[in-house]
Amino acid sequence: MTYELPTRSLTLVVLESTICHALNIGSLVGNAMLCLAVYRNPRLRSTTNLYIIALSVGDLMCAVLEMPLTFWTLAVGKWVFGNGACQLHGVVDVFSTYSPPATMALTAFNRHIRIVRADHYRKIFSRWRSKVWLFCVWFSLAGYLLIARITNWQRYDFVVGFAACSVEHYTENRKLIHYCFVVSLYFGVSFLVAIFSYYNVFQAIRNHHLQVAARLYSESTTSSPQTLRVSVQEIKATKTIAFVTLGFTLCWISMWGLSLTNRFSSSPVPRIIPLLAIFFVFLSTSINPIVYAATNTGFRQEFRKMVLCFKPKAKVSSRV
Repeated sequence: MTYELPTRSLTLVVLESTICHALNIGSLVGNAMLCLAVYRNPRLRSTTNLYIIALSVGDLMCAVLEMPLTFWTLAVGKWVFGNGACQLHGVVDVFSTYSPPATMALTAFNRHIRIVRADHYRKIFSRWRSKVWLFCVWFSLAGYLLIARITNWQRYDFVVGFAACSVEHYTENRKLIHYCFVVSLYFGVSFLVAIFSYYNVFQAIRNHHLQVAARLYSESTTSSPQTLRVSVQEIKATKTIAFVTLGFTLCWISMWGLSLTNRFSSSPVPRIIPLLAIFFVFLSTSINPIVYAATNTGFRQEFRKMVLCFKPKAKVSSRV
C-alpha cells in the first residue's frame, strides 16, 4: 500500500488542504446547527424531518471521522495514521457513500405517500414505523460492511487519488458480489425509487394547482383556509427536499462516473479528477443545511437565533 502522495508544489499543497479544511468546517458547522435546531424546536420534529436529520447525522460522521484525516493527508503529503485508522476511515467512506442515496429514497417515498396516497400516510409513516424503516436501511448496510471486514471478505487501502482509504477487493468475484448487492440496492434501486416518487409527486402537485385555480376561477371552492394552508406547507416541504436531492445528485455525479469508469476501464486518470470528485462529495455534506436555511422558515429562524447568540453584545457606556 502506497502511503505517500505525489510530489506537489507548496502552492498546490496549501490550495488543496485549504479547500478540504473549508469544506470540513462548513459541513461540521452547518449539520451541527441543523441537528441543534431540531433539538431546540419541537415543531421541527416531523416525520419527514427525521430523514433530514438522519442525512445530517451521516454527514456529521463524515465531517468528524473522514474529512479531517483527508485534510491532514493533503497537508503533510502522506497517510500517517496507520492501518487501523485506515480501516475505520474506509468503512466510514463506503457507508457515507451509499447511506445517503438510500435515505433520500426513503424521504422521496415518504413524500410520495404524503402527497399522492395521503390516506395511507399515517399507517406507513407513523413515527415508530419511520424509525424502523431508517434503522433497517442503515443497519443492513453497516452490518454488511462490518461483517465483510471482520471476516476479511474485504479490506480497506489508502487510495492516492482520493487522499483517503476506500474498499479494495481480494478477488473479482467478491467485487462483483459487492457491486450486485451494495451498488445495485443502495444506489440503483434507491435512484429508481426517488425518480418514481418525485415524478408522481410533482404530477400530483401540478394537478392540485390546476384544481385550485379552477375552483378560485369559478368561486366555488369548498376547501377551508386551514386545509389549503396545510397543502401549501406539504408542497413547500416536498420542493425543499427535492432541491436537497438535486444538489446531492449534482455533487455525486463525478464520483459515480469515476467509479463506473474504474470498474470497466483500467486506464489511469489524472490525479486532479479523483481529487475533485472527493471534494464534490465533501461539498454534498453541506447541501442539506444550506437548502433548508434558504427555503424553510422554521429552520431559518432557529439558525438566526443561534447566530445571534454568538454575536458579541454592544458595550453600554455609562455617563458619569
